[in-house]
Amino acid sequence: MTITVETAGAVLDAAASSAHWRATNLGLTADVSHGGDIWTVTLPSVETGAGPVWAQITWRESWGGAEYIGVAASWAQTMAIVDAAMAATRVH
Repeated sequence: MTITVETAGAVLDAAASSAHWRATNLGLTADVSHGGDIWTVTLPSVETGAGPVWAQITWRESWGGAEYIGVAASWAQTMAIVDAAMAATRVH
């Protein structure tokens, strides 16, 4: 599936302000709502020796089912998403 730059930006901005992140074996993930659909944004875990990784929109879920998206965030968007994920998962 292809999505517009505007939609990708809105979904990634929503993830950057999300306070609800969960840890999975794929990394931290957040589900955000945009345009009536639920979008999953993943912040992949970094294994020792792996190169840098970008946040990415991995799934879109709508009334017709779920589909893989695979759109990577820019570095600036990734840094904002990292900040949100770390703040949400920080132990107080």
